[in-house]
Amino acid sequence: MANSKSLSELRILITNDDGINSNGIKALERIANSITPDVWVVAPSASHSGKGFSVTFDSVLRINQLSPRKFSISGTPADSVFLGVGEILKDKKPDLILSGINHGANMADFIGISGTIGAIFAGASQGIKSIAISQDCQKESELCKFQLADHFLPKIIKKLMSFEWPDKVCMNVNFPNSQIGDIAGVKVATQGKIAINWDIHKKFDPVDEPYYWLHAAHKNISKNEKADITLIESKKYITVSALHCRQEYFGCFDKLEELFSSNV
Repeated sequence: MANSKSLSELRILITNDDGINSNGIKALERIANSITPDVWVVAPSASHSGKGFSVTFDSVLRINQLSPRKFSISGTPADSVFLGVGEILKDKKPDLILSGINHGANMADFIGISGTIGAIFAGASQGIKSIAISQDCQKESELCKFQLADHFLPKIIKKLMSFEWPDKVCMNVNFPNSQIGDIAGVKVATQGKIAINWDIHKKFDPVDEPYYWLHAAHKNISKNEKADITLIESKKYITVSALHCRQEYFGCFDKLEELFSSNV
């Protein structure tokens, strides 16, 4: 259902996957504070990029309070959401969760491994409206000062908060590698397709023990002109995509049912 509160009455919880000290989360906190005074930050103490919807079960989690409304968590983005909602803000849960701003776009097949997206899946699983925000830029670039988000994101949030959100659905916003004046508008995008080649870089430490770095090289193979990656690579459009945290697939349901119709 659409939120009946005005934007200035919202309680916003911010998290990310780049860590509590990243420039992206500082920018998102600044933008959120321009919308409402009730802003809280609960984020991993270190980078958890690529951790997806990972939740910590095999070790303890610790909360470190950095200021009255800012906390670091010794876990993943999803851990941060669950501790933020279930412990830090248990007396008054947030109306909105914002995850980001990620350094680099989160689109196509990379959505499945993104910690930024994992955080909004965690939020959606708790029935809280959740939006991931990412910027297609390198950390050292001028665009990673997030001028596009400063300019456009408050309006995008306002529109999304007036929308009737289906159950367990969250929103994914990507900003292209462009200047404000080059943006043609906002497009609702489908999830694109990419071919990923995982390069394995083998190195040796000072005592000749091997270690490895993974690097993903990808190519856009989307045939749909409304695909998120196609629109972002055009550098003209901000994209908004609706994601479902359950991720069920019904395409082969009938065939599987037929396959197992008799006893094994």
